[in-house]
Amino acid sequence: MIWNKSSIVLAFCLLLSQGCGIYSFSGISLPPKAKTFSLHFQSNVALGPTDLATRFQQRLSEELLQRTSLKQVHTEGDLQLDGVIEKFDYIPATLTKSDKEDIENQAPMSRLMIEAQLNYVNLYDEASGFSKKTFSQYDNVDTDASSGFDESGLIEAIFTKLVEDIFNETLANW
Repeated sequence: MIWNKSSIVLAFCLLLSQGCGIYSFSGISLPPKAKTFSLHFQSNVALGPTDLATRFQQRLSEELLQRTSLKQVHTEGDLQLDGVIEKFDYIPATLTKSDKEDIENQAPMSRLMIEAQLNYVNLYDEASGFSKKTFSQYDNVDTDASSGFDESGLIEAIFTKLVEDIFNETLANW
């Protein structure tokens, strides 16, 4: 058999795709047998929207469906993510040195902190799983009474960060 340039490239690509899992240029690594995922989140916070856990679970589900070929099942997926939203707190945002110099012109700032604790099981790669790992993100908001703010938008911005952290920790094996 004569090996030309395109045959070598094709052979190389085939070898790469036959590794321990399915790899993509996005950095996602899934075991070849993994076809499904299941999610379950609940909320243990006194403050915040009553549907906080449902919204977070939906946001994470959308991310997994868009970025992988996995299908969602109700329970016992090949990849299982379950967790609890443990913190939903507004705390005063810390002022920087330059903020302190012009404090009378500063609008009051608050920081919304959301923290989730996650358990992750990968039935085909047990070593990648973990239990009770905490993921935390925040965003600052101008809480001046006259400005008003969109709490729902703020929560979604924080969810975006949390989902990215969780996705990177569970499926993006860099």
